[in-house]
Amino acid sequence: MNLPYQYLSRLGQSSILCAAKGASIHTFDLEAGNSFLSSWTHPLTKQASSGEPQETSQEGQELNEQESGQRPSKKRKLNEDKKPGAEEGTSQADTGAVETTANGNGKKKHKPDSRVQGPEIPFVALMTATEDGRYLVAVTGQDKTLWVFEHDGKGELKEISQRVMPKRPSSIAITPDGTTILSADKFGDVYSLPLIPTATPPEAPSTPSTPSSAPAPAPSFKPAANRLTVHSQRNLRALEEQERILASRKGEPAKDVPPASKYEPILGHVSMLTALVLATADGRPYIITADRDEHIRVSRGIPQAHVVENYCLGHEAFLNALCVPASRPEVLVSGGGDDELFVWNWKAAQLLGKTDLLPHIKEIVPSAEQVAVSQLLSYDVDERCFILAICEHVPAIFTFEVLPDNTLNHVQTLRLQNSPLNALITTRPESSLKLVVATDPPQPTTDDSTTQTEGDTPMTVAEPTQSLLLFERDETGNWVQKGGIQDIAEGNLDVSRKELETILYTVEHLRKTEFTDDVEGGSAAP
Repeated sequence: MNLPYQYLSRLGQSSILCAAKGASIHTFDLEAGNSFLSSWTHPLTKQASSGEPQETSQEGQELNEQESGQRPSKKRKLNEDKKPGAEEGTSQADTGAVETTANGNGKKKHKPDSRVQGPEIPFVALMTATEDGRYLVAVTGQDKTLWVFEHDGKGELKEISQRVMPKRPSSIAITPDGTTILSADKFGDVYSLPLIPTATPPEAPSTPSTPSSAPAPAPSFKPAANRLTVHSQRNLRALEEQERILASRKGEPAKDVPPASKYEPILGHVSMLTALVLATADGRPYIITADRDEHIRVSRGIPQAHVVENYCLGHEAFLNALCVPASRPEVLVSGGGDDELFVWNWKAAQLLGKTDLLPHIKEIVPSAEQVAVSQLLSYDVDERCFILAICEHVPAIFTFEVLPDNTLNHVQTLRLQNSPLNALITTRPESSLKLVVATDPPQPTTDDSTTQTEGDTPMTVAEPTQSLLLFERDETGNWVQKGGIQDIAEGNLDVSRKELETILYTVEHLRKTEFTDDVEGGSAAP
């Protein structure tokens, strides 16, 4: 079936757009007639399209995990119909609600099967780029792999690394210096890992150096603790590091000490993480994270990410989107399953105001009863700050202005023919502001098709539909459509419409119900 573009990213401040379509990433030049530049496709998808066997993919993943020093991921069981079962410990957002849950009387209550299991296709779920546009980081959700690409400045992407994460990432960010990736996952952890993986340090030389050039011997050191007296994971890691340092001083490998992990956990929640943004105040970096349990946590930046600065509490439903405008770095806008958008002074943990979003949604979808914010993004025009809000299954984009008193004022509802999946705003000093929206167009029917002839045989060819739309601001400041970007055809993927929706629409399934059993990142602690 014809897949839509599901995620967008821009390469730095350039005019080059990266658009993820299924398991592929396409690049376009928005200043050269929206021309197509290059494409990257997941290796497993290439194998599937070419008919090559994929039996070694699981072995390759296990080998990658062993080399990285992390625990192997749990294997999946296949039922009698050869359909992959849900990964142990996954959340409702990935595999749907559990089949049974205990009610107040201790009885089992069955929930009807309302969702289908997603297909085993490594769709690109997340993308972000360094500020200089030299590197692009992408995450494929099904195999939990984090990819790093180098950009040649002309739209070509060169794969330089791939790393399997311990758990499926839900949000990623790159530090302003462009050296570190922060990855938040659905088990509530945030990992820090280098953008460019470092090579394994060379082994110590086997021949001793001459006495004249040999350094002075290091003072003898032996850890006072041992593996029988250390109980916490943090202290155990500290002990392993001490043993590793001691072994390196002696010029011999440490015994029974695992290699240094490439994935360093820096902070964690007791619930599934859904959003992560970076902010700065008074010259100090901060990490702001949101979770499914209505919490917004403000932590200090690396290397003090374990220090909690404060919590922004007040949401009554799940959180899914955070936005810190570049021109108003003291302001945080948050949204998710509540009817309102919240505006915070995040440094002081102060709620500045709420803006009701549900009435604007009802103008588009009169039957709507709930809100599911999928994305928030900001832009500036003439020293005025604006916020765009996208909601799941709502064919519109809502524009709000951040007023001087830090409240939101609705200025436009941009109606669309189809539901938006993702959006970005791109501008350069010499060009006008542009809004790119990836939508979910309906599949073409026989009424939308044309008849062509190949030899003596007539063929019915469906008219392609545009998934990427372009908008610009008119003289009144409102967004108006200025065409689109032609879809690039991909190989046919064996994905039904119902299976595709389990991948494209995951926000509403974060909402808790009476059947919810927070297996993944749930309320493990108050």
